[in-house]
Amino acid sequence: MPSLSTKVELLFGGRCKRPPQGVHFAPGRLVMLGEHLDHQLGPVLAAPLSEGVACAWGVRPDSRVVVWSMNARQKDSFHQGQVFKSGRGWADLARGAYAHVGSDGRRMPGIDLMVLGDLPIGAGLASSAAYLVVILRSLYEAIGEYRSRWELAEDVPAIESEWLGVRCGNMDPYVVAAAKPGQVLHLDCRELNHDVLQLAEGFELTAEDTGIERRLADTPYNARRSELETALGAAREAAPDLRGLCDLTPEAFAAIEDQLDETSRRRARHVVMETARVAEAKDAILAGDMATLGALMNAGHASLATDFESSLPVIDAQADRIRGEAGVLGARLNGAGWGGHLAVLRRAAS
Repeated sequence: MPSLSTKVELLFGGRCKRPPQGVHFAPGRLVMLGEHLDHQLGPVLAAPLSEGVACAWGVRPDSRVVVWSMNARQKDSFHQGQVFKSGRGWADLARGAYAHVGSDGRRMPGIDLMVLGDLPIGAGLASSAAYLVVILRSLYEAIGEYRSRWELAEDVPAIESEWLGVRCGNMDPYVVAAAKPGQVLHLDCRELNHDVLQLAEGFELTAEDTGIERRLADTPYNARRSELETALGAAREAAPDLRGLCDLTPEAFAAIEDQLDETSRRRARHVVMETARVAEAKDAILAGDMATLGALMNAGHASLATDFESSLPVIDAQADRIRGEAGVLGARLNGAGWGGHLAVLRRAAS
């Protein structure tokens, strides 16, 4: 079966009547542990998927920019110097990417961009980050520049915030730009560096659909970020030198949590305890202790459901059912929450 990159290359040639000048691919990802720590500059354990998004590109002879979303079966078109919001999310992300690349006075060409993905949209698998990464790489390549994963990890959140109104962190663009399917990344979101880990032989991480689609801009995601900022401010009153909530040990948090209001205490507790779980999970992976890893994933889901309140009762029930299946060691909500997919650790089928 042809790869996604080959498919979009063939589609580009058929639609544009010329071969593309380049093709880029970025995978989706599952978060094993560390959800909502990236925008707090904490640690994350994430695993790239084999599914992803591919973009074929070619410079045009005129000033038009044409973006084909082959999944939406729609086309967007605009001219250089006339980049404004259209009200269609996929189109606005591409428009935002074009405006962002040209914002430093770069001379931007007219260009055809054709995008094809096999990731479900709005499912918590980093489809937006993968979409933006392949478009940005195509645009930068078209003007003869290279953009590193560190730079993309800054570009993508800026575009999503300005053009979609969602304050995402740097984890998704870094992971989809840096990793290869089959790896597990232990990512430090403050320093933006990572270690590559491997699950013990005979175990795998799979994505299980909750059946609940959501647009992140329509969820309380931005509100949770504001609540964490409030919690950090309150924590700094007790610990003035505190850089971030991720820097609090569970013991240090226990000493100050009574000084926080109920909402701040619960949101901060998720960040503090999830940070500790990521460290334990990394040690468990290095030791080949998949039972402990699964237990930590289950604890992470419980924290998302109670302290962070980003799960739903129907999702909690589905996670419980999956944990009862033979060979399953852990299941937790993946992505920002309120729908999407579960990350499930299980024994691989023989």
